[in-house]
Amino acid sequence: MTARFRLPAGRTYNVRASELARDRQHTEVVCNILLLDNTVQAFRVNKHDQGQVLLDIVFKHLDLTERDYFGLQLADDSTDNPEDLLTV
Repeated sequence: MTARFRLPAGRTYNVRASELARDRQHTEVVCNILLLDNTVQAFRVNKHDQGQVLLDIVFKHLDLTERDYFGLQLADDSTDNPEDLLTV
C-alpha cells in the first residue's frame, strides 16, 4: 500500500518508495573476519543471508580449494575487543 502526499508546486511524494529505499540501505552488514595470520578483513553481506554465504565469500577471497578444513567461529561478546570478530 502506498500513500501519496501533495507537495507545493504540484510535486508528489511516494511514502512507500522512500521507505523501501531506506530499508534497502540497511540490509547489508559488515562482518570483520580475523584471519589465521592475525589480519582483519571486512566483508559486506546481506543481513538476511545464511552464514554459508559469508563463508563462501571468505573462501573465495582466500582462494581456498580445500574448504572442508576451515570454518568461521564467532568471537565472544564478553571480551574487551571493541569489534565482534569472526575467525577463520
